[in-house]
Amino acid sequence: MIFSPMVINLQAFKVNVLDNSSVLSIGPNQQLDVFVSYKRNQGLGESNGDFSPNVTPFSWIIDSDVNDSNSVKNSVI
Repeated sequence: MIFSPMVINLQAFKVNVLDNSSVLSIGPNQQLDVFVSYKRNQGLGESNGDFSPNVTPFSWIIDSDVNDSNSVKNSVI
């Protein structure tokens, strides 16, 4: 899937990226007892600026074996 980049324009302000659990608020805002923990893999890093290059990595695996190792679950019952 390819998603188009998100752009938020608020007259004089332009927002390129909102990260996980981030808030864009206009006016008073209060958050109590907020904890965010997540893991993600950024192998190529992030490109957040305007007109940043879009790098799409391509890879493939050539595996001539149909079955690498057969396994069967045995049960006594």
